[in-house]
Amino acid sequence: MGNSLWFITILKDQPWIGFLIGLAFVALMFGSKNLIVYLYARHQEKSDSASRGIDQ
Repeated sequence: MGNSLWFITILKDQPWIGFLIGLAFVALMFGSKNLIVYLYARHQEKSDSASRGIDQ
């Protein structure tokens, strides 16, 4: 592809491809945020249980 604007040309001709790329980007961003929150909560839970002790 000699044209340096081939991606813009594809998006202009096929707008649904841009919609799918945007949808995948949004899913990736929200998924990564949820993963970070989950891992942080799990880490906090482990550190809280370690500071309280196992027997309680």
